[in-house]
Amino acid sequence: MKILIIEDDKIKIEKLKSFLKNHDFDLTESFQSGLDALRNNKYDLLILDMTIPLWEKENNDINQNYEQFGGEKILREMKRKKIIVPVILFTMFDKFPIGHDVLTFEQISAKYKENFDFYIDAVYYDSRNDDWKNNLLKLFKSIS
Repeated sequence: MKILIIEDDKIKIEKLKSFLKNHDFDLTESFQSGLDALRNNKYDLLILDMTIPLWEKENNDINQNYEQFGGEKILREMKRKKIIVPVILFTMFDKFPIGHDVLTFEQISAKYKENFDFYIDAVYYDSRNDDWKNNLLKLFKSIS
């Protein structure tokens, strides 16, 4: 299985690399590089973070332009461009503020299941335990 990871958090990246050590994967760290990878390569799975920068981080770039819903923008672009790859959202946030409202992890996942046929499910990453590994493994098995 060829996997694309769009993730910018260094700790989550290292955890995913260790988890996926027996898989073929590419890693991008921004909206733009992730979208470019999806356009130019064939993947069997996308592991997608929700909050990602618009562009790859340049040396000494401390003013990253983050998109709170960058992952959702990737999903919309995939749908618009008919890039059909199963997607697992991989996030460490359990709440997503939208103006004066808040969407929960479960509400976000339900919204994506309703709007994107290629969206599989979400995995909540918590650095204090390894439950995310079992959840990700279950989703892998459901895809293959």
